[in-house]
Amino acid sequence: MQIGELNGKLVLLKFSDEIVADLPLFQIYKDEAWAVVTGVDDVGVWIQNSGYELGIWWDQEGNLIPPGKQVKEKVKTNILIPWRYIKAMMTVDDARFQKTRDERLPGFQAYR
Repeated sequence: MQIGELNGKLVLLKFSDEIVADLPLFQIYKDEAWAVVTGVDDVGVWIQNSGYELGIWWDQEGNLIPPGKQVKEKVKTNILIPWRYIKAMMTVDDARFQKTRDERLPGFQAYR
């Protein structure tokens, strides 16, 4: 498999020790995660977290919501992991692993 073929595939990523302490910021709670690759470039690999919990601070008109009325919502995010922080990657050549319909992906909230 070539790196360019990873785009759109579900992969298992193993992260290096030097980034593990920073991963909870991206709601990744282990040194490994299953994720869909949304892009690959010379800097690193983009992965998707379809259920990232984000505080909503502004309303539809762009006005600041008072702190007591702010809520958290699940939003789809893309996270860039630089190559130097990836120890290993694995894909599975089984069509069932590439046809996920559930927004919850292994490695994120569904599998903490």
